[in-house]
Amino acid sequence: MNPGEPAPPTDAARPPEFTPEAFGKYYLIDRIAMGGMAEIFRAKSFGVGGFENLVVIKRILSHLSMNDQFVRMFMDEAKISAVLQASNIVRIYDFGKIRDNYFIAMECVEGKDVKLLLRKLAERRKLLPREFAVYIAMEAAKGLDYAHKRTAISGQPLNIVHRDVSPSNILVSYTGEIKVADFGIVKAANCAEATDAGMLKGKFEYMSPEQAHGAELDRRSDIFALGIILHEMLTGRRLFKSDSEVKTLERVKRVDVDPPSAQNPAVPARLDEIVMRALSREPDQRYQDARELHADLLDFLYPASPDLTQQSLSHFMRELFVDEMESERSRTESGSALARQMHDSAADTELEPEFEGGTRTPTQAAPLLPPKPPSRVPILIAIALVALLAVALVGVLGWNATHTPEVQTVNVPTEVKPTTGAIGLRITPATATVTLDGTPRGSGEAVGIRDIPPGEHTLSVAAPGFVTHEEKVQVEAGDKVRLQVVLVAVATPPPPHPTENPVIPPRPTQTVVTPPPNTPAAVKAVASFTSSPSGADVYVDGKRVGSTPVSWDGGAAGSRYGVEFRMSGYDSAKFNASLPDAGGTVSFDRNLQEKVAGTGKVNINVSGNVWGDIYIDGKKIGTTPKFNYELPAGRYSVRVKNEDAGLDKTQSVTIKAGETQTLAFSP
Repeated sequence: MNPGEPAPPTDAARPPEFTPEAFGKYYLIDRIAMGGMAEIFRAKSFGVGGFENLVVIKRILSHLSMNDQFVRMFMDEAKISAVLQASNIVRIYDFGKIRDNYFIAMECVEGKDVKLLLRKLAERRKLLPREFAVYIAMEAAKGLDYAHKRTAISGQPLNIVHRDVSPSNILVSYTGEIKVADFGIVKAANCAEATDAGMLKGKFEYMSPEQAHGAELDRRSDIFALGIILHEMLTGRRLFKSDSEVKTLERVKRVDVDPPSAQNPAVPARLDEIVMRALSREPDQRYQDARELHADLLDFLYPASPDLTQQSLSHFMRELFVDEMESERSRTESGSALARQMHDSAADTELEPEFEGGTRTPTQAAPLLPPKPPSRVPILIAIALVALLAVALVGVLGWNATHTPEVQTVNVPTEVKPTTGAIGLRITPATATVTLDGTPRGSGEAVGIRDIPPGEHTLSVAAPGFVTHEEKVQVEAGDKVRLQVVLVAVATPPPPHPTENPVIPPRPTQTVVTPPPNTPAAVKAVASFTSSPSGADVYVDGKRVGSTPVSWDGGAAGSRYGVEFRMSGYDSAKFNASLPDAGGTVSFDRNLQEKVAGTGKVNINVSGNVWGDIYIDGKKIGTTPKFNYELPAGRYSVRVKNEDAGLDKTQSVTIKAGETQTLAFSP
């Protein structure tokens, strides 16, 4: 998914199969989406020495190029986005007009937006793990805070307000990075396109109360919208969406919402407080800037670190969208091959008229004319052009940001590719020392090693009284390898003179796994274990191998092992892990459920195409359907109400520990 991408079309309305085409200096290799205002493409550009760059092109449709208001808004998006060079914001590389189409070239984020992520989980009837919901909101808040506080070169605040913070504009990459996208209707001090009083722009269900009233906005409006998204990620339910835009706006204006725990009891009280503060009706009662929200979410995430959470989220995304990733990779590779052929074959052809600076078509040949006698006219013209150029240069230096040119080109330099890698270690015990290729590189429970040349390196971790851990680590340029090492204590030798009739403890049962007969001994298989929350102890065939997230390479390719996650306060998770026959890395992720002593569950639903608000002993807990809602053992009064459908019924239910009851209501 990429910035500004419209919703994927249905099969009935799916656009025809796309054929790669040249577009100025770019080659469009895959149409990602097509909407009523713009088309989104993956594109390639080529440079000297075999340089290739993958970007996303957002191209407005030709007929909209005649709409001055839309073009000004499009220019504002490019102008504002170009100055937002932060890791949590989609970067803009180029802007201009080719033929009849204005376009923006931007960073290609390989991943999905939050809207598609939640939709995929809903299809599987699963919730987004709480740890990931917090991390996504936290990183989005970091990007918004940067945009809110960005200043011009003069130091004057730009007063940027996104105004369209929604799930489709928060991207989650397959590497676990979070980026805010699409500043298309941004409000800023230097935008040429101002919003008239009372005019609403943005998605109604993600507006703040002041935005729904058409009032003046500041950064706190974006914070409210981010609070909506966090609430929806924790509950899997739309917070304000209704069957009409008018009703949606009324619900936004009232801000009559329950905390996330009303629909998802696994949400703790502290996280409820953070969400409800972001969703305060009055701006003065909310977080006053996105950095405050980021700080509270970071504190809640502790002891999990952002780096390890990003790694776990990457595993989660790759497992969830494995089919989509393969399809995207295939289309990109085939499109790139065709683009490369077009580029190579076009090396000797003439440029299009826009790039020649003339009006002659590529097939026209310049007529052969007899040489003319020398003339002073070219000299006079050259002098005049120099004078005009000087005047133009002065005008450019005095250009004011509030005057938007008809055509604007923004070029942002690409980042220099890193040449070294790094290793991050979490070690038990804290007295351990670390050496890399025989050179000491630090000690303690957290050790970071930077500026490592690409290639295979020998890592050694040692501590007095423990068995030394040594392994080969492959380091790639630009990557950071994260490892968790738990040293095993040296066994104490038995006493030299055992007593008579010694009591020999029973030998522990050990599972012996024999690799398949055709599996080569050199094939190495690695299991990557992650959990939500992280920090669970991992046992493989009864032996502890570390705490999540952790990678384990003690198994044989093609073999199967019994795995258990254990964590205080949570039910253990048991499952079988099969390692691939061909070797490589396979990921296993589990959501741990909090233990609640003496509780049972209840399912509550309404027959037919009708929903209702659920009240248990007079307290509203959400809407139907509600499955596996946990309650302490006891007797309860359950009421389901929907005035529009004429539904208002009450039933009694007795909850028994460890059992699930089902209540069915009919209108």
